[in-house]
Amino acid sequence: MDTERGSLAPRDVDGPKKEVQLRVIPSELRFLDAVSGKVYRLPLIVHNLGRWNQKMRFQEPTKPQFKLLLTSLDKELASGLQMTAMVEYHPDKNEDMFDHMYISVGNKVLEIPLIGLIPTCQLEIVPVVDFGTLVANSKVHCKEISIINHGKAPGIFKTEYQGQLPIVISPSSGTVKAKSSMVLKVDFCADQSQFVNEVARVSLQGRPDTFLNIKVHVVEQIIELFNMHSDRKLECIRFGSVFFGTSKIEHALLFNNSPETINWVAIMQDDCVGEELGANIHQRTDIALNNLPYLNKIKKIDMTDFISCVPNEGTLLPYQKIVITFCFSPKLVVDVKKDVGPSHRQDYALFVRFDSVGSKDGFLRDDNSNTMKSNRLQKVELALTGSGLPVILQFDPGKVLTFAPCFMGEHSDLLCIVKNQSISLPVMYHFQKTAHFKMDPERGKIDEGCIQNVVCSFVPHQIGVFKVKQVIEIIGPVADENLRSLSMKPFHYIHLEFNSICKAYTKKVGVKINPGLSPLISNPTRQFVIKESEKKEDVPPVAAMLQSAMTKLHNHHSNDVSAKNALIAFPNDRAASIRCGDHHEQFRTIFTKMPRHDYTDPDYEYTDLEKLERKIHRDYYRDYIRNLRNARLQKEAQRGRKCPFNEVDIGMQPSSGLKSPSLSQSEIEEEILPTLKSSSLKAKRLLSTKKIASRETESLQRKIPKGLKSKPTTHQEKHDCSKVLTPKQIHQVIVGPSVLNFGNICVKSTNTQLLHIVNMLPMYILIQLDIDLEELQKTNQFSYVIPPTSSTYVSMVFESSTNGKFWKSFTFRINNIPGGHILVMAVILPVKLELSSNEIVLKPQTFLLKTCFRGTVRLYNQLNRPAQFVWKPVSALRGIAFSIRPAKGIVDPYCSLECEVTWQPGFSSPEKGEFTLQVSGGNTLTLKCIAHVIISLKFDFYLRHYMLNCYLDALA
Repeated sequence: MDTERGSLAPRDVDGPKKEVQLRVIPSELRFLDAVSGKVYRLPLIVHNLGRWNQKMRFQEPTKPQFKLLLTSLDKELASGLQMTAMVEYHPDKNEDMFDHMYISVGNKVLEIPLIGLIPTCQLEIVPVVDFGTLVANSKVHCKEISIINHGKAPGIFKTEYQGQLPIVISPSSGTVKAKSSMVLKVDFCADQSQFVNEVARVSLQGRPDTFLNIKVHVVEQIIELFNMHSDRKLECIRFGSVFFGTSKIEHALLFNNSPETINWVAIMQDDCVGEELGANIHQRTDIALNNLPYLNKIKKIDMTDFISCVPNEGTLLPYQKIVITFCFSPKLVVDVKKDVGPSHRQDYALFVRFDSVGSKDGFLRDDNSNTMKSNRLQKVELALTGSGLPVILQFDPGKVLTFAPCFMGEHSDLLCIVKNQSISLPVMYHFQKTAHFKMDPERGKIDEGCIQNVVCSFVPHQIGVFKVKQVIEIIGPVADENLRSLSMKPFHYIHLEFNSICKAYTKKVGVKINPGLSPLISNPTRQFVIKESEKKEDVPPVAAMLQSAMTKLHNHHSNDVSAKNALIAFPNDRAASIRCGDHHEQFRTIFTKMPRHDYTDPDYEYTDLEKLERKIHRDYYRDYIRNLRNARLQKEAQRGRKCPFNEVDIGMQPSSGLKSPSLSQSEIEEEILPTLKSSSLKAKRLLSTKKIASRETESLQRKIPKGLKSKPTTHQEKHDCSKVLTPKQIHQVIVGPSVLNFGNICVKSTNTQLLHIVNMLPMYILIQLDIDLEELQKTNQFSYVIPPTSSTYVSMVFESSTNGKFWKSFTFRINNIPGGHILVMAVILPVKLELSSNEIVLKPQTFLLKTCFRGTVRLYNQLNRPAQFVWKPVSALRGIAFSIRPAKGIVDPYCSLECEVTWQPGFSSPEKGEFTLQVSGGNTLTLKCIAHVIISLKFDFYLRHYMLNCYLDALA
């Protein structure tokens, strides 16, 4: 028999060969998603592809759930035609059903499988979760994947991760509805740099177990400093030697070698080991020890005045490099008891740390605690060394130069030898211009340890005795206001004293005839008047001008009509009579008192508009000066009202020893600087660890335990909380600890941890905790207005309803600016009790026959939730002879409870027993009890007699 489906080729022995070709569509009947109680039908189509008519016989399925709907099982199908038979399926239970149906054609049989399938689930999951490249900053990252159910029945799944890495998959189990999907969250805490390639087992209903591959590349968030001209890392900048008052600039590259944006700030470490603050390292130890007061004085100076870093805060994008400018500007700190000599020097060795901005445990504890490796890599330290030298010039013959007297028009010279006593740095000098004195050369450069000859000349332009201070400017590189560039400016001044006399000529001077009256100051010879002229009795021309009212000359030509307030004109000033003067001014002659001729050229005369503009201009400045004077007088009046002058004498003597109190460093820093320049320089200063530590100590002393507002209400609070804070300011706000570890806690139990907030800024700030975790929703408040220079504690309440490890993180904002993140860790466990021992041996307490055997076992509750328990004895064939007290009760959190087990000896008392400890909602433990009976021979008779009496009593 040829059983090839759809092709029957029987061989007829009695007649000719007939070709049989039947095709059945479909080749099998599959009833999908069949539910019990319903009826399903599928057609079965038979094609006769042969050249002869075929007689067929259908055979009914064997199982009653399948039924062939035909009026007759014997059918004849003509060539080229087809017929349809309906097959009905009515399942009576929810399980898969399999059967066969046969079609016989001659001696050939066609088999059609019948399959009835109930609705099933078809679960599908993405096999790989790739987090990419993350930064090791203890932040929890989340990836979402979906389990898709393509079937028509719900499907159950279960996930299990057995590794040791901080990976949490939630939910760990569940049911996916038909034709829907469920989101799985895979949380990973990037706590250390590593390559992660972990697998988690995933059980899907209806499919074999599969694995979920979790891939992560965790890198460190590294801040690096590089040299400007090479790829070498920079560990130290050596400024070398510079003069006090000058500056030296060096540059470096700050590199964010991580795939995440970072906020950074530079901090001066002025309290670390290895620093040198102004000490002379070339001195011997005994000399340095004898000068301890001077060294202590230097240590109290703010080092941020000497070292500057621009910029000292900012934001670095992933793999971004920026140029950092370091400026070293030493200042001279001297001991008033000692002179500054050529050997004086101040050596500095300081350290600057570039730190990332975020959550932290506090500056006071951060330096003394063992921080994680990732925290150490999020900061880089740079050493800065330099020396300050004084400018010391030696002058020969000294700083006081006396020139020989000379006459006007002559000169007197002196040679001054200037020596640079510094053996390390050259000196650039410049003599300021001084009347009657000249220097040759006026400016120059003196190399280290060299000399310069300067010719000083006295060139008088007037008669008299001269005592002049000559200023010498020492020029060097001085930092500009931006602290990024240098300019050659005077930074030091040296004063020399010049003394000399200019003598007058003793020869007679002839006076030329001047047709007009010549005042004393305009001698026609253009020289000074000789001393003998002072003894003459002639009245000088100026005196004649002043006594003109007394003379009677030319009275016959006098004009009585002349103006009374007219100004007197000189007889020889006619050349200046044509001028652009004021028409309101009038002039008259000395003798005749005639009005002076005044002529104004119309080409140069002011127009009416120009005159009006001049008047407006004068009025504007007159009003401006008047307003300034009025404002000054008002301020003086207000000051007088605040501090009125008390004329009562209280008997205090001036300079009687009363001194004003000295201000502290913090009070000096808080003073508002009067100019914008000084305030901008203060804003550019580096933070220092001493300042931060003192501010933190001050803030910790002002604790605010409760009553914090959730929103700013007052005008000052709204103004402060709306300010945009810089990374330097955010770095002075502590929100920590960076890890809130709740430890092992019970499910559905609350546990509290304190979050510490320290505000070191002199302003209000708004702290907002962006918490969307369900486990922390019982926390009372998520935003706080923190007063200036204060600290507080916030209670974080944790409660979870699911077992397992918990790794989540949340971010916080300071004045709506991201400030960092906090990691929350916990291990949620069911309630459980622990036994001090799983087996207890009971021993007799006395030597009497009716003694009782006792023992104790202790229950320990190591978790934070009360545990309710009950003891249940395990039944045995010989009965129960052991008892325990208390049989039930409650063990408080982190406490223990002692239970007493007793055994009463008897004739049929079993020496072994068991108790089951059942914890409500928790674990179950088993306690084995053994009675240790030791009886000597001399008590054997009494024991047998006692047991016999007990037996007889039982029969009675």
